[in-house]
Amino acid sequence: MTMNNSSVKVSSLPIKKLLTNGDQYVIPMYQRNYAWGTVEIETLIKDIIDAYNRDPNLTYYLGTLVVFEKSNTSQALFEVIDGQQRLTTLTLLAIYLHHNHHQYCHSYLEQFNQTNLYFESRPHSDYTLSLLYNRESARFAQDASMNQSIIDGYDILTKTMTYLFNGNNEVTSINEFCTFLFNKVEIARVPVPQETDLNHYFEVMNNRGEQLEKHEIIKARLLSAISSDTSADTKQIQHCKSLLDLIWNTCSRMNKYVQYGFTTDLRKKIFSSDWAHFEPKYFSDLLDFYIQDCNEQAAKKSKDNSKTASEKVEAQNIISLNDILFNDTVDIPTNPAKKNKGDEDDETYYSLIDFPNFLLQVLRVHVTQNLTDNPQNDIVSLDDKQLLIEFDNHLIGSKVTNKVAKIEQFLYTLLKSKFLFDQYIIKRNTESKKGYWTLEQLNNEASGPSYKQNMPKDSTGPDLNASLVTLQSAFHVSAPTLNSKYWLNACLQYLYLTFDKREQGIDGKAFLSYLDGLAKAYMLRRYIAQSDRTKPNNIVNDYFQEFSRHINDNSEMTLSSQSLSPRTIEFEKLSQQLRYPHVNVFVFNYLDYLIWLSGNVESGDKKKFRPSTQGSIEHFLPQTPIHKDEKIDDRIDIHRFGNLCLINRSLNSRVSNHQPLAKKEHYDESFKSHIDSLKLYKMIKVFNPKDNQYQWGYDQIIEHENEMLRLFEGALNLKIEGR
Repeated sequence: MTMNNSSVKVSSLPIKKLLTNGDQYVIPMYQRNYAWGTVEIETLIKDIIDAYNRDPNLTYYLGTLVVFEKSNTSQALFEVIDGQQRLTTLTLLAIYLHHNHHQYCHSYLEQFNQTNLYFESRPHSDYTLSLLYNRESARFAQDASMNQSIIDGYDILTKTMTYLFNGNNEVTSINEFCTFLFNKVEIARVPVPQETDLNHYFEVMNNRGEQLEKHEIIKARLLSAISSDTSADTKQIQHCKSLLDLIWNTCSRMNKYVQYGFTTDLRKKIFSSDWAHFEPKYFSDLLDFYIQDCNEQAAKKSKDNSKTASEKVEAQNIISLNDILFNDTVDIPTNPAKKNKGDEDDETYYSLIDFPNFLLQVLRVHVTQNLTDNPQNDIVSLDDKQLLIEFDNHLIGSKVTNKVAKIEQFLYTLLKSKFLFDQYIIKRNTESKKGYWTLEQLNNEASGPSYKQNMPKDSTGPDLNASLVTLQSAFHVSAPTLNSKYWLNACLQYLYLTFDKREQGIDGKAFLSYLDGLAKAYMLRRYIAQSDRTKPNNIVNDYFQEFSRHINDNSEMTLSSQSLSPRTIEFEKLSQQLRYPHVNVFVFNYLDYLIWLSGNVESGDKKKFRPSTQGSIEHFLPQTPIHKDEKIDDRIDIHRFGNLCLINRSLNSRVSNHQPLAKKEHYDESFKSHIDSLKLYKMIKVFNPKDNQYQWGYDQIIEHENEMLRLFEGALNLKIEGR
């Protein structure tokens, strides 16, 4: 493939060649700084793993790298116009593999003597990459000339790789990963012609119109399938297509309550007068409501056409330019009518997921509800790269039978699931000062629409709303990537089934009990099974299996085949499961929930607790102290659970190698506004000025660990032997 200049060619480069063939890449000054975080980095690595798992012999194309060639010598120099985030991350990945898995990637990186990526007029960035390559990590915390965003990216990448390739059975081996990465993963390098105005090109690229997305293609194919229905008359087909368009467009606005997508009259038909219920039982009910509303709107329009111009304006509260200029009978109001709250275009809240992921979530619900035999064979992936494939397999492909009926059922499931998602899944409210997670229900009252806590407080029991927010937050921040939100699908499955059985919404206590059971089942099967002396050592169910439970004959969600009967585990085996780097962030986030429930936190601080997706597992007593002469008690194992905590990555970058007392002073200040981790909060509280207790040593680590393990014992009905 060639462009205007015959010497300008598109090349498909394996990652090995991209990084080691002698070509140099420079990030121009007009590019933004490196900005990838946890979600983007984890997604890139897991995309490569998923491609390997699908077929290790097929080439996987990672994307494009748009460049401008600045020299034609044997060592070419390319200015990166688009793709610098991906290229920088691949460079960081190569540095990590070079240092940590040299035996597996030496043959691929034998010419990786230095990085081939540079930054124009950004010496801090060049300096940072150089230090990372030379592994002078001890200088990171005290060196002000570092590019912190690159350091954070390397830190995220290191933790992601460490977790994935240390006891996690989603990946076969690091050796196979390296072989696939350097040989089968390729990136398309697309040079622009020499005469290109780069500033103009960059501006056009960053302001170009949006391409047709996969979900829009699916919508078009759904409309086409309905159009081809030979069993329905033309008018019914038109109504079905119009309803599909309405439902699709309304549900695609993920940051808006679904009720706002419908006219006032249709809204009341579907969601009742208070907007808090879902009235249609089947798609046919939904279609009847829509046709009835269309007929009513047509009748109103016909009636309006018989009115005088003045009457029309008064009825609609709208004045046309023609009426203002030429109609003397029209009175122009001085105060225009106010919009109803929520009807404007501003966003009501920030959703956990985007629309493509929501479509896969709903398709998974739809498929599960309609399976009768061996449902495990038809699990729907939550990876949006599989969006078209999954819809082909289950809804719109040539092999799908009874296609129109299935599409109609899916549309019903889509609308109902969006209603349940809005009402019962956490969200970030845009009106909240700090954007905290909330669980709010939209209601229509005499004074107008309002948002209120979904689960009213019960004076005789727990604060259901706060408990649901805290536990859902623990799940969410433990799996921030969209394709790993199987816990959310389990919630939607439960809500969809349970809502059908109740006339008045969802029982908050039952929903909380379900979520709590889900968390306990995951903890027991994923993290405790290897430690249980009554179970084989190789019983460890992975994340995806644990949240892929289906329904039994009584249409109830199956949480676990294991009951919470008492079990005995050996401390030595359990401690290995909870050591760094094997332990997962979910363990800490679930533990934070247990601490929050225990009430052993001051009420004011409890209200400030907000789990964060930026949390990373760190050592409270540092691995690499700033002062080399500081001695550590020989009895201390810094990798054990009692010395580990979840720390906000941006804060940790400043004090990671400081001693615990210095960290306490730093976090005392940050805790004034919010608390990211209650386990860290408990560790900080060990430093009690009233008792002149300013030490974090062997005794404090053991005492804190035992306190945390007691919480696990109580919640999971465990007995830990050998402590």
